[in-house]
Amino acid sequence: MRRYELVGRRDIRLVTDVAVPDPGPLEVLVRVHACTVCNRSDLAYFHYHGLREHCSQGCFGHEIAGVVEATGAGVSRVVPGQRVFVRTPLTTGYADYALAREISVGVLPDAVPFEQGAILQLLPLAVHATRGIRLGDRVAIVGQGPVGQLALRVAVARGAAETVAVDLDDWRLERSSAAGADAVRRVDGSREQLAAVGADFDVAIDAVGTPTTLNACVELVCQNGLVVLLGTHHIDTHVSVDLVTWERKGLRVHSSAEPVDTARADALAVAERLAHRRVAALRLADLHTHTYPLDELPKALEQLSASRALYPDGERAPYDGPPRETLKVAIIP
Repeated sequence: MRRYELVGRRDIRLVTDVAVPDPGPLEVLVRVHACTVCNRSDLAYFHYHGLREHCSQGCFGHEIAGVVEATGAGVSRVVPGQRVFVRTPLTTGYADYALAREISVGVLPDAVPFEQGAILQLLPLAVHATRGIRLGDRVAIVGQGPVGQLALRVAVARGAAETVAVDLDDWRLERSSAAGADAVRRVDGSREQLAAVGADFDVAIDAVGTPTTLNACVELVCQNGLVVLLGTHHIDTHVSVDLVTWERKGLRVHSSAEPVDTARADALAVAERLAHRRVAALRLADLHTHTYPLDELPKALEQLSASRALYPDGERAPYDGPPRETLKVAIIP
């Protein structure tokens, strides 16, 4: 089979004679029909491989949709021929086949195209990240890339009384409004403009993952407010915070990470139900903007790399914001 391998910084190789893996116990082999490029992890691994230790350890190409090809011993939730999406695979989805644990595989509705189905990999993440939102909360979501967009949709579904979407890009914010945001705020990313978004939010979600956006969320929430770490700090891995402010406000904080299998299973189960019963509200078509064949993965990475988010916070960058009119890019084997 064919498979792309990340072998060095900004260096990927298409290998054409890789053996198709055999699924072990509780593992599922998926014939890949689409793999969307993760705008944070995949791009960070590509640009910082060898420069950040964790960028050489994650799975490059992990947002997958396809059809079950084979199952290992003990698998009971899915069967060969079933359409699925994959939360976190064991092997890359930039390939003809990918291997995943059964606990990471969700059933994909027949009505959802594979290119959109791969985006559902983010839905359990958004479900877990928003678990602290209560009915009637005021919620600010800083960053309206793909995962911020899905967090917005889930926040609305959880009964937030007010949702405010914040981003650098008007085009993304138009999609936020269509998905149910009560208000949108375009900012330049500076501390001053982020502070002007508002105050006394019950929940502030950092869906970007920089020191500036995290500290902005601290300022946005009320006493005993909740700050959610959703954006991944792949580039600025060390963040300074004012602990006096955290103590004065009595802040709560949690991340979007699913640290144990029970949390992964719970979030995936909710995501499956939403995908089957509320898929229209997810507006996946608004998120899927481009498609490339597998052998044009380098072109897709080049398009997505025109992004301010790939540079350390505060460092001069050649871009003022995200790639123009781009959210999710699907790769088709």
